[in-house]
Amino acid sequence: MFVFKILNTNQLPKCLCYEQIRSLRWSSRIPKKVYSQAEFDENETLSPSSTSTHKEFVDMDSKKSNYPTTFSFQNKNNKVTDNNNNKHEVDTKILTLRKPKKKKNTTDMLETSIDVDGNLIYTKMHDNDARVAKILSNLKSDKTLRKEDSILLEGKRLITEALQSNCKIQYILFSKKSDVEELKPHLPKRGFSLYKMPYREMQMWSNLTTNPGIMGVFKMPEINQQQQFEIPLNVICDNIREPGNLGAILRTCAGVGCKDVILTKGCCDIWNSKVVRSAMGAHFKLRIQKLDWHNIKENLNNCNWFIADNNKIHSSKNSTVIIDKINSIPIESYDTLKYSRSNEITLVIGGETEGISEEAYSIVHELGGMRLHIPLANNIESLNSGTALSVLVFEIKRQIKVNT
Repeated sequence: MFVFKILNTNQLPKCLCYEQIRSLRWSSRIPKKVYSQAEFDENETLSPSSTSTHKEFVDMDSKKSNYPTTFSFQNKNNKVTDNNNNKHEVDTKILTLRKPKKKKNTTDMLETSIDVDGNLIYTKMHDNDARVAKILSNLKSDKTLRKEDSILLEGKRLITEALQSNCKIQYILFSKKSDVEELKPHLPKRGFSLYKMPYREMQMWSNLTTNPGIMGVFKMPEINQQQQFEIPLNVICDNIREPGNLGAILRTCAGVGCKDVILTKGCCDIWNSKVVRSAMGAHFKLRIQKLDWHNIKENLNNCNWFIADNNKIHSSKNSTVIIDKINSIPIESYDTLKYSRSNEITLVIGGETEGISEEAYSIVHELGGMRLHIPLANNIESLNSGTALSVLVFEIKRQIKVNT
């Protein structure tokens, strides 16, 4: 068996067996030298120092053959092009072509801010940008947001309220630059990121039916710090499980100027997206705490206690002992009592489904409190929790202002 050395190529196999040479359609190629089997075997056993000579021989029958990895097909006529742009006609059945590996996109998301000239520096993202999912996938889950101590706000108004309350901003996503320009007076110079993205992408990830075109992610603020208040009124939300109702209650409490808002264990998450939208920024204007009834009693035992009650007792929900306690608590119309600033007031408002808890009735009975009743017409049994609270707290505020 003889082995032929092929001329004028650096990329194709240079040493082929005779039978394989015949299968190649290289009619214009003439071997420069023919090696005997002994000469070929001698070259195969060369020392590492003769690597360059060793690489000129390729045994096509060996399973360890080294084939070029940079061939690219030009047409359907079995022609390939090497690294030097030389075209070669070759039998494709004896070549093993390897596709070059694609380089991974390692572009990092850059943290952006506002430059010294007041220009917005932002990262632009296109349709189906992988960074969009990386940012927004965590925002769709309330559980993930709580784990990262983050909150998601949609719309310029809520974002402005958070910025004015000195909440730490992490990043803003927007579709129109003009929306961010309106927020610029409230934005910090650095320490947050801006991302411009297509509106339809933002709409897909939004919690709203119609996305406002701008979303902000903030670190969860400390809302249990002392805030300014107008009247010495504490509102306890007992079993408020509807997010829309809780948001309306927080908004009313902020509007009337309450001292504290306390949530019991049965209430829904205060940072639920529906609660945040219904409250319209009230979260940043109130001192909100979540306490159990034991701590509530210890902290507010010197107050005048009232329960917003519709004067209806559901015997199926309450035990006989609790019903006796409820009946022993005096009930008055909300507008017949006299309220003054000298005595701090604690008002308990219950959810529409669960109502007031037995713990609340027990504490009010023990501390000598009262039930407040709102007279209704047309056989209407009760009002929405947010509406009932509004009627009660604004009457309390009116009397305190008059009697001061």
